[in-house]
Amino acid sequence: MSRPAPKVVLDASAIVAWVMKEQGYEVVDRLLAFSIVPASVLTETLYRSAARGHRRTITELYQALLVVGITVEAVTETDAVRAGVLIAWSQSQDRDALNRSLSLGDGQCIAVAERVGLPVVGGDDYWSSVPMGVEYVPFR
Repeated sequence: MSRPAPKVVLDASAIVAWVMKEQGYEVVDRLLAFSIVPASVLTETLYRSAARGHRRTITELYQALLVVGITVEAVTETDAVRAGVLIAWSQSQDRDALNRSLSLGDGQCIAVAERVGLPVVGGDDYWSSVPMGVEYVPFR
């Protein structure tokens, strides 16, 4: 059985919301089978879910995500450089000292989305101000 073609790249906040049944998880549920998840985002999703008390082990949760149809995408050297540019830009924009900037995983997620040419779905409204080459779609 072939997988459907990916249509979005998911950020960890979206997947954690689905795992923990938080606000917006229904939206993410409809996207999982059509999603790319950068490997760094998968790592963040697994450890954050465990830290928040998810009942499955990290390995069980990983297997469950594969069953629902996510496609895990490696982060390339080019993605790493682009993520660095994005993160540096975001840190230079924090003029109001609210610590609004991209994390390592955020930058890599956006860079992968740009490389594969798909919209990125996440839960941080700050991302709408980031000059990225793809559409940002909030899931909640």
